[in-house]
Amino acid sequence: MVIEFFDPEMCCSTGVCGTSPDPELIRVGEMVETLKANGHTVVRHMLSRDSSAFTANTQIYQLMLQQGMQCLPIVTVDGEIRSQQHYPTLDEVLAVKES
Repeated sequence: MVIEFFDPEMCCSTGVCGTSPDPELIRVGEMVETLKANGHTVVRHMLSRDSSAFTANTQIYQLMLQQGMQCLPIVTVDGEIRSQQHYPTLDEVLAVKES
């Protein structure tokens, strides 16, 4: 399973820095580590550091053209958008989509 996070702009690669880090970003960081530990490929993209990932993915690029930055974060699982405008839970990321 390949999970990609298309993150909004943050102060660092995880957003967990400074004197009062956002608890939601701490949760996401822990989820990323859990996914990696369970053998999944996890990639995080940030617009200022990896803009080509946003433009190379047609779905992400179209959403950003239509909705602007408010569509972020977007999380994809095996190329399918699993969530947008919020970070999913671990269960949501791992949920098997019915055909």
